[in-house]
Amino acid sequence: MLEFDVEKTVQYWFESAEYDIGVADAMFKTKKYPYALFMGHLALEKLLKALVVKTTREHAPYTHSLSLLASKLDIDIPQKTVKRLARFMEFHFEARYPNEQKEFYKKCTKEFANKKLQEIKEVFVWLKERL
Repeated sequence: MLEFDVEKTVQYWFESAEYDIGVADAMFKTKKYPYALFMGHLALEKLLKALVVKTTREHAPYTHSLSLLASKLDIDIPQKTVKRLARFMEFHFEARYPNEQKEFYKKCTKEFANKKLQEIKEVFVWLKERL
């Protein structure tokens, strides 16, 4: 059985999160706003998984739930950030599933996406500082 390399796994999740936040910016610049928010969600998910692995020294759970991942951390997360993580789940589900897409795409104006992407980046930086 292979030994679980905590540092290597943390690095994997962290580098992948950094890449995805860059993809979120690229999607925003090309006016693919729903995908910018989806990639922002994915970046946060991966950064949270890096933190989970670092703090628990175990593999991160197979989940897309930002709130669930955050609950696995032994850090004091401000209530504002906890609420944001819960709201960001919209970007995962509604960008992925066809029945929800039409309404979500209408909602995803440049202004909406810009505001939400900035919020995602604020949380991203806050989480990264704890890694």
